Amino acid sequence: MPTMIRHTLCLILYLLAVPTLARDNSKKDDARSKDWPAECKQITIPSTADGKQQPAYFFRCAGKNPRPLIVSLHTWSNDYTQKDPLAPQCIADDYNYIHPDFRGPNRTPEACGSDLVSSDIDDAIDYAIHNAPVDTHSIHVIGVSGGGYATLLTYMRSKHDIRTFSAWASISDIERWYYESKGRKSHYARDIAMATTGKKFSGDTYYMNPESARQRSPILMQTPVKKRADSKLYIYTGIHDGYTGSVPITHSLRFYNKVVTDFDASQTDAMIPDEDILEMVVSRNFNAPRKDTLGGRLVHYQKRFSDKVQLTIFEGGHEMLTDVALDPIGNGKKILAVGDSNGAFSYGWVRQLAHLRFDDWIYNTAISGNTIGFDNNNNEKLNTLRNIDSYISDASTQLSGLDAIIIMLGSNDCKAVFTDQLERVPENLRSLIDKIKSNAIYQEYQPTIFIVSPPPYGPDEMLIEKYCHGGERIATLVPQFKDIAERKQCIYVDNYERLKGIFEYVTPDGTHLTPEGQKLMATIINNALNEFLPLGLQRAPEL
Repeated sequence: MPTMIRHTLCLILYLLAVPTLARDNSKKDDARSKDWPAECKQITIPSTADGKQQPAYFFRCAGKNPRPLIVSLHTWSNDYTQKDPLAPQCIADDYNYIHPDFRGPNRTPEACGSDLVSSDIDDAIDYAIHNAPVDTHSIHVIGVSGGGYATLLTYMRSKHDIRTFSAWASISDIERWYYESKGRKSHYARDIAMATTGKKFSGDTYYMNPESARQRSPILMQTPVKKRADSKLYIYTGIHDGYTGSVPITHSLRFYNKVVTDFDASQTDAMIPDEDILEMVVSRNFNAPRKDTLGGRLVHYQKRFSDKVQLTIFEGGHEMLTDVALDPIGNGKKILAVGDSNGAFSYGWVRQLAHLRFDDWIYNTAISGNTIGFDNNNNEKLNTLRNIDSYISDASTQLSGLDAIIIMLGSNDCKAVFTDQLERVPENLRSLIDKIKSNAIYQEYQPTIFIVSPPPYGPDEMLIEKYCHGGERIATLVPQFKDIAERKQCIYVDNYERLKGIFEYVTPDGTHLTPEGQKLMATIINNALNEFLPLGLQRAPEL
């Protein structure tokens, strides 16, 4: 990054802290009310850290069937009694819900990102799990402002496997926010001073403990990448926050980059460039040819890394869009992917599809060498017919249901060793579809089945011996795959014809596809999902 741009960025970030450029909007952080829905009960939870009773509001969903759990976290200056607009929504949707205290307002050493805070939030989740029919594969943590800060802390520290974290207008760096708040003459600076030193200050004379502030800052914690491999982190902030609100958007922007870096520092394309940060901070806008909307608000900027973390900058200030805060819980589709090496690669079509469909949950069973119905290399694990019931069971358990099953197989069934058994392949596909439809889980959820044609083979001169003449065999099978899919009332997706003319440009070896080729396949499949999955169709014309 050029020195001039870097210096300019530093100047702008400094100016954001000057009172003449920003007004403290703390009125949005004082919505205290005891007028809670009758369905929400006041409870106390003994702390596993120090034994003290920690209060909370709690709603247990009706019935015995497992349901999602919403963990809603209060804002910076409040406690568990703060009126929460998510509570009525959770009751209406019959979601389990808990609103813990986690040591109250963030102005004491016991609060403000302490170890006790993290322990209290985990204790609240444990309480809900033991006292309500919680789907432990569907736990969701949500918060705004100080609650967004607590959400980021929970992402970094919680022992629980949590499906989604939704952090709105979050603080990620307590030391920085101290100086930003002090420049605005905001009470948050004094709160940080008291929390990090344990002292009670009066007037304008106060100071913080920088080391303590850093220990309480999510941005300085190591991302638990293995623990969060199956989680999604949503980061939202209004583009005017820091000007008309109390938390500059740089807290969200920098935290997003930090998480991406911790997952994979080589993924520079997924990171937010300094130039983009500068433009948003300076102009409170972002020049883009096309902008989507979120809850009726313009989305100025969006970045995502795989299916792990997504940042959204919308037209707004220091706020949470409560009408859309729970959307990721109910809107994401649950998808089982069945494939071979092209789906198993870290850059394969399944991973590319997950990036395109961030809100969805994709359970990937693709394995190198997989076939429709042969024991490839004398290995039963490479025979989908033998394993499809366990695939469906595992996916349904992990995802709490199924909306779609995507099958892209056939390349390995065209290996030279299976030449004399080629006529069995179509029959194996028929048997596979019949076996899926006879499965009890399929009959319960009725997921849409997508039969995706395998990609072409390259010319023989590109192929190693075991794949020689595979192009001829796969050309014979593809029309039969289409016919079987339509007769069995599945959706047929044609990769073969769409890739045939360009395949030599997207394959390094005539069999596997490059990342660009994998992305192209994922895009073709994604278009099919967009067209047919929302409608729940079981039969459709060729794509």
